[in-house]
Amino acid sequence: MEEKNYIATHSEQNAKKEFHQQEEQAELQIGQAPIHEQPLASAHQAQTEAEARGLLQRTPNSYLLNQAYGLWVYISWFLLTIILTSKLPKEQYGIYADVTTAYNTILYIVAFGFEDATYTYIPRVFAEHGRASAGWLIRRLVGLRILVLIVVSALLLYSLPVLATLIDQLHIPGSQGTVTALRDPYLRTNLAPLTIYIFGSSVASLLTALCTGLMRMRIVFILGSLVQVALLIFGYILLQLGWGVNGVLWMLGIVSLLQMVGYLIWLTPFLFQRGAPDSVKSIYKQPLRPLFTLGMNAWLTNLVSGALLKQISINLLKIFAVGLIEIGYFNLAFQLADAANLLLVAGFGGVAGSALAAAFIGKNHERLSLSWQALIKIETLLAAPGLIFCLFSANNLATALYSQRYSDVGLLLGIFVFFNLLMRVLGTYIHQPTLYVVGKAPLAVLSQWIGLGIVIVMGTILIGLLHMGAAGALIADGVGRLATGLLMLFFLRKDLPRKYPLAFTLRFLASLVLAAIPSTLWLTLFWQPGNRLVLLGSLGISGVLFLACCIGILSLLKPLNQQDITLLKSIKPGLVKYLRHFAR
Repeated sequence: MEEKNYIATHSEQNAKKEFHQQEEQAELQIGQAPIHEQPLASAHQAQTEAEARGLLQRTPNSYLLNQAYGLWVYISWFLLTIILTSKLPKEQYGIYADVTTAYNTILYIVAFGFEDATYTYIPRVFAEHGRASAGWLIRRLVGLRILVLIVVSALLLYSLPVLATLIDQLHIPGSQGTVTALRDPYLRTNLAPLTIYIFGSSVASLLTALCTGLMRMRIVFILGSLVQVALLIFGYILLQLGWGVNGVLWMLGIVSLLQMVGYLIWLTPFLFQRGAPDSVKSIYKQPLRPLFTLGMNAWLTNLVSGALLKQISINLLKIFAVGLIEIGYFNLAFQLADAANLLLVAGFGGVAGSALAAAFIGKNHERLSLSWQALIKIETLLAAPGLIFCLFSANNLATALYSQRYSDVGLLLGIFVFFNLLMRVLGTYIHQPTLYVVGKAPLAVLSQWIGLGIVIVMGTILIGLLHMGAAGALIADGVGRLATGLLMLFFLRKDLPRKYPLAFTLRFLASLVLAAIPSTLWLTLFWQPGNRLVLLGSLGISGVLFLACCIGILSLLKPLNQQDITLLKSIKPGLVKYLRHFAR
């Protein structure tokens, strides 16, 4: 008996020893390149690797600050939307949705992908060549952005009618919607605030990308929070004074300009820092051509994902004579679904791209693959619960948030939330910056434009032939986005040693669906559509019940594995003691 006990104890000790050795090996892979891949490093190379690891170690705190800011942005924009829908007639809100969508489209057109080039190149230049070299690069990018904006501002103020006529005369297929938008009297009436908004927002966006690339999110958090508070306060005051849509647009333009000035003042010491000539890290002047190449590819990609998908859907609704009220419904469903999709993962905007760029310093495919897989899992963990809850409670959410007048938004919200859920768990938002990092930006462009083509074809069928209105537009948009994500995943298969975590995704989604059933039944039994405060309270109780069921079911199904725990241990050790309960 003693011999058997000794053998069992000895076997258990060997198993534990083997597990810890595997843990240590995984941590080595996460934190640095394998030993046989590392040449004998000079002092400069060692410092570069240390800077890369430093950027990766700052990723969790940068995410938290960016997430706090992103959460406040979505809450404040939602509150502003509530104010607008309560103070403006439905037709006026439709005009606001139309004009701001046009603003957003122009904003993406003039970006030229500089933000994505900043996320990808600034961490690399900073780690390999130092702060002064990074400052030299960002000065060039800011100067080019301002030069482009001066030209665009002149075109907007003086040449829109000429541009519309020129496009009309060229008879470009599918350009009639653009011509109609350029000749829209509401757009031409608000050209001055449009120009100010584009100028201020564009420069501020590039400086935000700089802070994100260096994992310095405190500036973004403070300035951005002040901006959102100002928008809420002055938006409410202007609407109370009866200034209407025009006053709100002027407010957006002026506040964005003030945000730009704040960034420039705060970042002046960094932007104009000089390097020491005798230093190992003297100023390195990064060639701009690779940045322009990546920027143009990112511009074409972001133009589709950030602007054209929504703009084309609205244009299709206009072409097939869908009224302004239904366009307003489309905008509300689109906006709320996107907010639910990004609510807890907004902090990864830019931070994920910078982390992937830092992971790939030294062409380390294994470290990049681990970071890619980890980001997909973390985004699924954070975003999927909220999307599942919104999917099962779409009608109730629309009624509670926008009043009974907007109850028709519920079905539209459910449609778009479903496609956002599929897109999020697929990892689409992580695939795109990963393609940039490995030098395959043209394939990201190809994926987005194929998706856009699907939106146009399906939108024409669903809206024009089947008369499905806003629902058809949202289905077409969702299918196009899903196809884009699948294509990007296909193009990445040869560059990443590790594969998409399908088993984790299926276990986690199954847990969430089971958890949503009790909360949905509770809402069905106790829902009283007469009082909005009661509705909101019922939704709150349903949300707490859903969260409790999630925790219980996840602790039984255990979607995480030991490799996930090891990865979290290397990035944020404090989280491990909370998440071990959900690991197999």
